[in-house]
Amino acid sequence: MSIASDSAIGGASGLMSLGKAFGFYVGAILILIAGAAVAGATKMPILYFAVYFVCGIFLNRTVLRNLITFHPVYNTLQNVFSTKVRALLFWPISYLILIGKIAVVRAI
Repeated sequence: MSIASDSAIGGASGLMSLGKAFGFYVGAILILIAGAAVAGATKMPILYFAVYFVCGIFLNRTVLRNLITFHPVYNTLQNVFSTKVRALLFWPISYLILIGKIAVVRAI
């Protein structure tokens, strides 16, 4: 897995900027909080889990796909599958860590 270089972010390769990825992450967190409030008000906890997985799928399809690229040697079914499933199940933590790591690497 590799991150997009600063020169590739210009839009020519279609990769997402780190600020836009963080904006999508914050938006998903806000939707999750709103979903929790609605699920608590309607006494339907299944609604919270549905919102959680919809936000995770959205982030996988928009952010993960456009923020990182897999090296051809490591672009195996096992590596891509495990990365995407971990990102889906633990997205509030995994995306924050991913964005933080990329921010540190780009700053150095």
